[in-house]
Amino acid sequence: MRVRHWMVPMIVVWISAGLAQSGKVIELKSANKMENTTIGGEQVRDFVGKVHFVQPSESGGAINLWCDRALQFMQSRRIECFGNVKIIRDSLTLLSKEGTYVDRTRRAHLTKGVRLERPGTVLTALEGDYDADEKRAHFTGNVVVVDSVSTTTCDELTYFEKDERSIAVGNVRIISPGDGVTVFGDSLMHLGTIDYTIIPKNPTLVQVDTSDFGRLDTLVVVSTVMEAYRDSTQRYVARDSVMLVRNEMAAVCGQGVYRPQEGLLILTKQPIVWYDRNQVSGDSIAVRLANHKLQSVFVQGRAMAVSRSDTALVHRFDQLTGRTLTLFFGENNIERIIAEKQSTSLYYLFDNKTPNGANRSSGDRIVVEFTDGEVDQINVSGGVEGQYMPEQQLMGRERNHNLEGFQWYPRRPRRYTTEIILE
Repeated sequence: MRVRHWMVPMIVVWISAGLAQSGKVIELKSANKMENTTIGGEQVRDFVGKVHFVQPSESGGAINLWCDRALQFMQSRRIECFGNVKIIRDSLTLLSKEGTYVDRTRRAHLTKGVRLERPGTVLTALEGDYDADEKRAHFTGNVVVVDSVSTTTCDELTYFEKDERSIAVGNVRIISPGDGVTVFGDSLMHLGTIDYTIIPKNPTLVQVDTSDFGRLDTLVVVSTVMEAYRDSTQRYVARDSVMLVRNEMAAVCGQGVYRPQEGLLILTKQPIVWYDRNQVSGDSIAVRLANHKLQSVFVQGRAMAVSRSDTALVHRFDQLTGRTLTLFFGENNIERIIAEKQSTSLYYLFDNKTPNGANRSSGDRIVVEFTDGEVDQINVSGGVEGQYMPEQQLMGRERNHNLEGFQWYPRRPRRYTTEIILE
C-alpha cells in the first residue's frame, strides 16, 4: 500500500531526520511538492519541481544538488534524481539528465550523459561518478575534454580534483588546434598544476601542414614515451626509440624535442637524419622548419654527412666531417653544406660517368654547393690540404679510405599513414 501526502508548493529548509552523522546533514532547501510513499518496503519521499538539496561538509565545500524530481530513500540514504540534474562543489559543476546521490558516502553516479565544468575546462561523457570526500571523478564512454589549448578524447578518464590530475585510458587522442599537432596513445596522465602531460605507451605525434602549393606536409613522430609541456616554451619530448618522418626527411634518435611554435626539432642521443640520398649524424642535430618547409639542419659534435656516390658502386660514399655541419635547403633540394672546424671531405670523381678516383681535402672550412641535388663545387679555406687518389688505388679498396667515424645506416624510417617502420 502506498501512502501519499502532498505538501503545499515550495517546501523550504527541511532536514532529514536521523541523518546528522559526522556533520554530513542533508538538507532540502526547496521543492514545489512532496509525497510520502513506500517503494520496496522502504520509506521514500518524492519531491517534484525545483528540487534543491544541500549537504555541508566538516572540511568545507558544501554540495548543492538540483533536479526536477527526486526520490529520497530514507533507509538506504540515496537520492534518485531526474531531469536537469546539477551538482556543484566549489568551482566544480556536474550536469546530467539522471543520477543517484548517496549522502552517506557523498558519492554521485550520473547517467544518460554527463558534463563537468570547471574554470577553463569542459568534460563530457556518457556516464560519470563523483566522490565528494575523495574529490575524485570517473567518466566512461566517449569522453571529451576541452580546455583553452587542446581537446582530449578517450574511452575512460579519472580526474583527481585535489591535485588537478587526470588519467585517461583507451584510444587517447590530444588535438592542439593552435599548432596543428595531434598526439595518439594508449593512455595519458595530465598534471594541471604544471601543465604537463605524459603518454607512457605507444605514443604517436602527427602534424599536418599545407604548403604554398597545396601539398600536405605531414610530420609523424613515434617513440616509447612522449611528454608535452605547456609552460613558457611549449614543447613535445619524445624519448627512447624515437623515429620521425616528414616528406623526404627521416630521423632516428634516443630523444627528440619538438617546439612547434618555433618550427624547431632538437635530436640527441645518437641522432641520424636522412634527406633524400643524404645521411647526417652527430652528437646533436637541430632541424629548423619555416613556412611549412625544411629550412636547415645543424649538426654539432662528431658531425658527418654521407651520401652514395654511385648506386652501382655500393662501397663508394661521398663524405664530409667537421666539428659542426650546417645543411641548407631550397624549394625541393639541398643547396649547400658548410663544414667548420677541422673539416675533411672525401668525394669520388667521374669522367662521363666512368669512375676516375677521388679527392680528399681538409681545412678550417669546407663549403659544398649543390645544383639539382648533385654536388656542383667544393670550396676549402683555411689551412688547406688536398690529395688526389687515382682510380687504380681505390678500386676494391674503398673501405680503407673512408673518413674517421664513417658509418652508413641503410635502414631508414618510412611512413605508412601514421605508422612508421624501418626499411
